[in-house]
Amino acid sequence: MCAAVLETIEHSGLARVPEGTDVWIVSIKDSDAVSVQMLAREEERKRHEQIIPPRRKRQFVFRRAVLDYVLRHYVPDYAIEHDASGKPHVRAREGQARVYFSASSSQNLCAVGVSRQQIGIDLEARSQQVDLVGICEKYVPAFSGMVPLWQNSWVARQLAMCAWCRTESTIKLHGLTLHAVLFQSQREGTQPLDACPHADIVISGYDFVCVVSQVERIGLNNIYHLGFEQICHEQQQEIY
Repeated sequence: MCAAVLETIEHSGLARVPEGTDVWIVSIKDSDAVSVQMLAREEERKRHEQIIPPRRKRQFVFRRAVLDYVLRHYVPDYAIEHDASGKPHVRAREGQARVYFSASSSQNLCAVGVSRQQIGIDLEARSQQVDLVGICEKYVPAFSGMVPLWQNSWVARQLAMCAWCRTESTIKLHGLTLHAVLFQSQREGTQPLDACPHADIVISGYDFVCVVSQVERIGLNNIYHLGFEQICHEQQQEIY
């Protein structure tokens, strides 16, 4: 693994599909307005209607609006299709390269990775209450037998966030399911992902850890960091 320093990068206009990988990380504040009108597709509005808890409805709109915003920067009138394993990509036009993407969200953050190569991405907010050290002790062999002194340390929590993000991003990259991988790990005492080729980049921010996984060595082009209010503002400008 290698680390990348998070930068805030100004951007404008239509982006070129990267030779390597672009990563977009978007944060939302409690004061940011979220509306079903932000959903670009009819099937998304129908799914939104089926969600009951208000917070989950808000998170659904947030995630979908961010993904739509990012993909339209590369392919304005994009269409999404899925391969045999269920992994999504932007449908390629004649003579154009296929655009792959992966998305993840945690708490008030959402990450989207875009590349010409297959990609998996996972993000975990540091503010979440999930005991990732305990989960890794159970399912990641390298964490087994950790002494109590280390279990509650900052180092252990940081390593667990990186390890768990790496697990999830690799699962997404290869079109696997989390349940199947964890079940095999617990049953056989092995790490099934060790047989899956992947190269990883860890992006460590003050409030999150994010891992990008691809089959071969990754060339990371840009990391865009912006607030959801910017997406809302640009959508309003398009309307008017």
